[in-house]
Amino acid sequence: MTKSQHDWLERRFENMTVKESLLFRGAMQIEQPRMTCDVMLIASQLDHYDLFYGAGDDARLGKFIMEQIQRPASQARAFLDPEKVGAAYRQKGGNTFCDGHFIRVTSLIDPFLDGAPTLNPDKGDYGIRVRLASRFNTDGVWVGFPDTGEYMDAAHPDELLLALDALEVESLSECIAVDVGCCLPQLKDILSQYGSAAELVRHAIDFGYVWAEQGQGGPQWLDKWQAVMELEDCHRLDYALDLAQNLHCYHFMPRDMELADFGKELAKRDGVYPRDELLASCFDAEGYANQRMKNMGLSAAAHGFVSWNGTELVYEYSQPDMEPTMSM
Repeated sequence: MTKSQHDWLERRFENMTVKESLLFRGAMQIEQPRMTCDVMLIASQLDHYDLFYGAGDDARLGKFIMEQIQRPASQARAFLDPEKVGAAYRQKGGNTFCDGHFIRVTSLIDPFLDGAPTLNPDKGDYGIRVRLASRFNTDGVWVGFPDTGEYMDAAHPDELLLALDALEVESLSECIAVDVGCCLPQLKDILSQYGSAAELVRHAIDFGYVWAEQGQGGPQWLDKWQAVMELEDCHRLDYALDLAQNLHCYHFMPRDMELADFGKELAKRDGVYPRDELLASCFDAEGYANQRMKNMGLSAAAHGFVSWNGTELVYEYSQPDMEPTMSM
């Protein structure tokens, strides 16, 4: 093991959530790697493994399969032995029991992820992470959102359940938050914005859902969200959640979009773009874009050009002191 490999692994282990740590231990049992570089690849690709929460033996695995995956008819359940179902599922291979749960391989590790594993990210792919501590575990553990497990309970993601298990507590009221890591650099000092771990985690869960949905595939969604946050001088997590739900209240033009293309898109949206092919070929889309941008009062931001369109914002998470920024 080289020093750079050692340092990367140390950072990766330090940043692992409880779920990632469990997936890693299970993956090590399944893959049995012999080289340090293989260990690093596993640590970088934990999304290739699934966790079945609490399915720590054949009987509980069978129950999990029938409740969360296959869901047989109620009449059939009387003739299905959970232990037998669990054993049959386990015998498929590429899986293991680990610390009271079940870990299985969902896809093969990509050995060509990066020629130099130390260049891979040393944190998991989360929108936001919260480090929680309790009187039973003062060092604390990381919990990350969104929890991307396919079979997660929407109300109680297994990231959170695993963290509570590790902290030896039953609820967030017994925890304190000691650190926060967020993918958006605009959001600063998040820890100081909350008086309780429960409120912070509730907002972190919702932030994770927003991050996972990515505007349901809307074009340039992340750029627009960040541009709006810049326009509104947003540095709070609760305010960012509100802005994510109010993006329709803002005009936006991406920085990497050609002005003529933007003008054409606007003209079509406004119903003024000629339907006739000849007239369309002569339409000054760039000129239309310039006129509309002037009328919209777009302001330059790091992630695009943005302005408030006058639609009233709806606040669910925050109570900002200032009204939305008017066109400049």
